Amino acid sequence: MKIISITGTASGVGKTAVARFLLEHFGDLSALKITTKHEGNCPRHSDCDLCETMDRPYKITLDPLEINQSGKDTALFKNAGARKVVWLQTHSEYLRMGVKEALTYFDKNDSILVEGNSFLHVHDADLGILVTTPREPKVKRSTRQIVSKIDLAVINKYTDDRADDIAKTQERLHQIGCYAPVHIISPFQANYAPNETFLNYIQDMIGQPIQSI
Repeated sequence: MKIISITGTASGVGKTAVARFLLEHFGDLSALKITTKHEGNCPRHSDCDLCETMDRPYKITLDPLEINQSGKDTALFKNAGARKVVWLQTHSEYLRMGVKEALTYFDKNDSILVEGNSFLHVHDADLGILVTTPREPKVKRSTRQIVSKIDLAVINKYTDDRADDIAKTQERLHQIGCYAPVHIISPFQANYAPNETFLNYIQDMIGQPIQSI
């Protein structure tokens, strides 16, 4: 089993976009989505309702009706080409136990893409990718706690981001102790040469051919 962890410096930096980009270009990847219940105010300020409705230590979902709900990250992963999608919903104190069981739903030869910072707090990955963007200067505490497990940093670039914006973003990575190799990509921009360089790097890491889309 080979695990690729995609984490982010903050919410909204493009973790899901990078995950979808990889799923679209590597046809033999599966995906694990982790949603963690937090006590008190939601750190994501989202409307997923998990923290209000979760009444079990954790729940593991493979049901296509739940996985393919419109607007869910799980549906985005499936539509991007994930071979299998597993959704773990868990209370934070049961994260380690939930992750351990969720991984049993994959085959031992699977390559699994895991999106979210929580995974690296309880499990190692074969490739840890940290996503950031010039448009979000915040760095979450959870990111600082896992920076030692990062193998590769990705700067998610928009078309109007300038060279000095990119330089400042790289400096923020250094400030949190991340000196991993950096790839600057633009997942939604066609014919952007650095995207191909990034894909070639991932190909070497996971040993899968790149498929055209």
